[in-house]
Amino acid sequence: MSARPARPSPTSLDLTPAQIRIVHQVAEGKSTDAIASDLTITAGTINVQLKHCGQKFGTRGRAAVVHACFVTEQLRRPEMATLPGAFSEAEIETWRMVAIGATSKEYAARARISHEEALGRVRALRQRVEAENDAHLVTLGWRYGVLSESLLEMASGAVLRLRAGK
Repeated sequence: MSARPARPSPTSLDLTPAQIRIVHQVAEGKSTDAIASDLTITAGTINVQLKHCGQKFGTRGRAAVVHACFVTEQLRRPEMATLPGAFSEAEIETWRMVAIGATSKEYAARARISHEEALGRVRALRQRVEAENDAHLVTLGWRYGVLSESLLEMASGAVLRLRAGK
C-alpha cells in the first residue's frame, strides 16, 4: 500500500459553505481561537473541518488548503498588489514550498539546505511581508503574484485540478 494519500476524485473537491467560511478566515491569518469566536464554533470543530478540507484536496496543512482553495477558485483570489523591491529566488522558492504543504524538513531536502536554514527562510519571509502565519503567507503570495494556478503539484503527491472551463 502506498504511503501517499489517495488522490481525490474531481467530484469530491468542493468544500461545504461552512468549510469555506473557515478557510477564508484561515487565509486571513486568523488563529483557531479567533475563528472559533467569530463563527461561534469550537476549536475542535475548526481543526476537524480543516482536516476534512485537506483530505478532499489530498493536501496537508492549512497553508496548502488555502492554496488549493485559491487554485480551485473556492476562495476569491486577493487583489493584486506590489511590495517595494523584488523577491529573491530563495524567497520565491520558500513561498512555493509553503504553498504546496512541504514540511520544513522536506523543504530543506529539496533546496539542499539545512533544516535550520529552511526554518529561517520561512520566518524571514513571513516577517518581510508581515504574514501572521503560513496560511496568511500563501494569501500574500497570491496577492504579490508569486503564487498562481500553475502550482498544482502538492508535496503530498496530489495534483490539484482546475475547475471546469479553465
